[in-house]
Amino acid sequence: IPTELYEDEVVSFLADRYHSTPDEIVRCFLAQDGRIQDGRKTSGFVLEENEMEIMRGLAKGVLCGRKYDI
Repeated sequence: IPTELYEDEVVSFLADRYHSTPDEIVRCFLAQDGRIQDGRKTSGFVLEENEMEIMRGLAKGVLCGRKYDI
């Protein structure tokens, strides 16, 4: 996963909102979106649907021009 996604100000905002880290936000997003199966308890929170849409857009934008998708 590109570091730009972890450094995005929206991801930082969500991390502050949920009292977590950018890594936890990205992991929660990936698990909720069905992109990864995380055997560990992902987090103590669930991203709202509008936040999921924002994260999908960020992930797509950050990866634009790359040959893989998350």
